[in-house]
Formats: sequence, structure tokens, C-alpha cells
Amino acid sequence: MKRLKAAGKKAMVCAALVGGLVSFSGVNDVEAASSYTLYTTGSTTDKVTTASFGQVYMGGSTDVDKAMEWMIQKANGGDFLIIRATGSNGYNQYLYDLAQSIGKPLNSVNTVVVTNLTQAGSDSSLIDRINKAEAIFFAGGNQADYVEFLEGSPALTALNSRIQNVPFGGTSAGAMIQGDHIYDAISAGSKTLDSLTALRNPYSSLISFTDYLIQTPHNNNIQTDTHFEQRDRMGRLLTFMARNIQDGEETGTSAKGIGLNEQSALLVEKDGTAKVVTQPGAVNAAVYMAKSNQAPTRCVSGSSLTYNNISIYKLKDGNTFNLSTWTGSGGLSYTLNVNSGTISSSTGKVYGN
Repeated sequence: MKRLKAAGKKAMVCAALVGGLVSFSGVNDVEAASSYTLYTTGSTTDKVTTASFGQVYMGGSTDVDKAMEWMIQKANGGDFLIIRATGSNGYNQYLYDLAQSIGKPLNSVNTVVVTNLTQAGSDSSLIDRINKAEAIFFAGGNQADYVEFLEGSPALTALNSRIQNVPFGGTSAGAMIQGDHIYDAISAGSKTLDSLTALRNPYSSLISFTDYLIQTPHNNNIQTDTHFEQRDRMGRLLTFMARNIQDGEETGTSAKGIGLNEQSALLVEKDGTAKVVTQPGAVNAAVYMAKSNQAPTRCVSGSSLTYNNISIYKLKDGNTFNLSTWTGSGGLSYTLNVNSGTISSSTGKVYGN
């Protein structure tokens, strides 16, 4: 469901092989079809294993090795599928080698680069790969591409079915699509929405949403944002939450948000328990869990946002959280208020400490 229709979705220009199927034998294979290019490292023969659910929200920049190791273990020696709309096969050898290094070798790592966003969602061969994957991960890029590829498609139906039983995740744009509510970046086009713009006008023409795309056991009521503290995105996450309430998608007490700093990941188990892992050497690695306690006082077009009493729980490496009860352990609890577009914090600092 969309809340603001854009005049047109972002077009993707991609230099890729198109036309008939092309393949090359060996450990690293490349296949190109009319809607996607496939890169395979490892076996080209499917292997069926018993995987287990897990969800990874990752904040962007350098990938968190511990999060990928967690997904690999849950994939149980099966086939790991990367989905992206730009880029190439950068994940393949990294994941294949990482699995070997922890004694949990994968049968294969496959990267699908979607080259035709309007056709790939109905491509039977791509849907088959989703159905057979023992782990699925969305790379970074532009979430508008993923929305265009998935929304209303058979591929989305297959994805939502498959990820109930296998590890699933994404980084940057691949994490932006994982909540109930997605800032889809469609109306923004090539422009970047910053916190100041969002707080000054919650109905800025740069803001558009797609709702209820991905379905996992514990992503209800959630809006995500990535590259969080590094790009000062607290203001826009709070604006998104206020919009979710104002637009009738959430109540004053049900809206939630997850803000993910770079090189930081939240690992969610099927029972809703979660932990934070970070990449060694990361600066300001953290995850922020936000919850609304009341409706915004003012959230209208052309006026700055007023929205108070938002609970924040800041998690660092090793801290835990329960998404079912929305409570944490080991982290920092504080409160944010937004008055006429200006954020204040109970700790004196927007990002806690």
C-alpha cells in the first residue's frame, strides 16, 4: 500500500548482459537473463538443508562479520542468496570464504542483480531461486528499486513465504524495506531527505511511504532507518513515526522505530529476542529502539513537527532486546521530545551519550 503516489519511480540504468541465457562453467558462474544477472560461487546444483529463521537489520557501510556468520550458521550448509538492484558479485567470495573459516561451509552463494525492475518480480527462474534459498539477504542501494521490484509481485509472495523458515536480512536499503512501514525514497528521486527538512515539514514532497511489503514474525508497527547517527537521521525517523500515526497506520502508542548505525546489526530470533553485534573498530556503533507513547501534537503539511514523549533505548555491542515486549537489557533508556521541529533529550544529547 502506498501513502503518497510519486509521478514515476526511479529508473535504473544498468550495464548488464541481457538477452538469452549465458553461462560459464566453474566455481564462479555468471548467468544473464532478461530480468536479472546471476553470479554463483560454489555448486550450481541445489542442496536442500533444514535452515532456521532469523532476521538481520544492518545499518550500512562495512558489513558486520558476526551477523553474516549468524546467518551462515542458520543456513545449515545450504544456498545463500543475495538480492540487489545495482552492483555485482562482491558478496560471493566473502560469504563463501567466511563460511569455510567458521567450519560451516555453504553449498553456494548466489547473487541476483535485478536488471529489469518491472519484469523480475514475475520471473519464474528468480522465484524458484527464492523458494530454494536457505538464506536471503538484500544488499544496499536504493530502496525505491526494491519496492518497484517486489510490490504486488509473485516474487514478494514467494519471499514472504520463504523467510518464515530461513535467515533473512539486509543492509542499508536492504534494511530500510524490512519494517511494516518503508520510507521508499520514490518521491525524493535523486534528492536526499535530511532530518531538518523532515522536521520542518512532515509532509514534505520528498517523503513517501510503502507499507506492509515484507512480513516477518516481529516487524509489526516498525519503521527503520539506516546510516543513522553518522547521517544524523533521528529527526527523520521521529517524523516517519509521527506520520505513521497521523496517517492512520498506527495509534499514538503503537508506532515503533529502529535506527541502525553503520557497522551495527540487530539479530532477531523467532521468539522476538534480539542482540546487537558490531564490526570491530566501528565508530559510534549502536542500534536505537524507539517507541511512541502519544500521538503527535502537530503533524501537518507546511508546519514544523511537535511530537513528545518518545521512548528511546540505545543498544551497543552485546546488549539485548525483546521485540515482543519492547524491553532491553544493558542499554541506555531515555526520552526525546520534538517541539516546533527541534529535538530535546532527557540526557541532553539526541543520541543518548
